[in-house]
Amino acid sequence: MRSLVKNNLNLLVAGFGCCKQEIYATNGPLYDIARFGINFVSTPEDADVLVIQGFYNKIGEERLLEYYKNMRDPKWVIAAGKCVVDSSLLCREYKIIENLESKIKIDIYVPGCPPRPETFIYAMLRLLDI
Repeated sequence: MRSLVKNNLNLLVAGFGCCKQEIYATNGPLYDIARFGINFVSTPEDADVLVIQGFYNKIGEERLLEYYKNMRDPKWVIAAGKCVVDSSLLCREYKIIENLESKIKIDIYVPGCPPRPETFIYAMLRLLDI
């Protein structure tokens, strides 16, 4: 894992799937991920971390690569959920991570279907190395 030299992170959550709700739940009052300096943004230009979750097809994969290209350095990538880490429940023969690993570096893998908010926060803290 590449070392992180930032005190806060801006996350862009990409993809369609049930993981997105669990990831965004970390922003609520129960988990309050913002206390660690972690925020959610809606444009790749503002993002430090690209969170890949949900299911994809070839067009979605191209969009992800475009998001990654538009992010400023330094940048990190997190793969979250079974659909990305292993294979999609909806399309088992399309494994996006196999296609992406040769094009971008995945820094952290977060397992689960969907991953619990606590698991996602733990992954973010590992990235921050707290």
